[in-house]
Amino acid sequence: MWFWLKENHAIVSALSSLAMLGVWMLYLHLFYSSYRHQIRPKILITRGGGDTVAARCIVTNMSSETIFVQAVFLRLSYPDREQIYSLSETDRAGFSPSDRRSELVQGPLRSGDFLDLGSFEDLLSSVIETGDARQELAAAHRLSVLAVGSYTWHDRVVAAERSFRLKRNKAEEITLIPTQVFARQITSRAERRRVAEMMEQEAGLR
Repeated sequence: MWFWLKENHAIVSALSSLAMLGVWMLYLHLFYSSYRHQIRPKILITRGGGDTVAARCIVTNMSSETIFVQAVFLRLSYPDREQIYSLSETDRAGFSPSDRRSELVQGPLRSGDFLDLGSFEDLLSSVIETGDARQELAAAHRLSVLAVGSYTWHDRVVAAERSFRLKRNKAEEITLIPTQVFARQITSRAERRRVAEMMEQEAGLR
């Protein structure tokens, strides 16, 4: 064995170097994966307290760092059109939660913090200037919630969207059926640009 190792010293040395390189590559991959997970923002949008439009709309920061929520948009989809509303620019008279961030639909959320924005029906009632919120919901087939913010780790827009199909149950109540298990994180450059344009339009920059 000793003679074999002595005769094949160069091969053994090369294999040892490759094995060591593989170990370091594995450590580097684990470190990079942990780093990406740490800097990746994640926003949850959920319904709480039932599955009808009387359920609460909850926005939660599941990132490792603070997210500053800048705006929340509602989009009603009809068979022939879409209508987008901004909650952040709405005077929500009568809605006075203990947490002012929920009333203003703005503010910093630390990791694990959430905003209770009120019921889905009340949210629509506050933004629909003419007509009845229930009538609008009855005519629409989908409701989407888009939460937009900025993240501690970088300057670009972070956002998440969750959509619900609108259906009536046996009691003729309008229910919210999620189209996906979790909120969809907006990560593509094109979608982030579209969200940034919505923010600019809301701020009167367009």
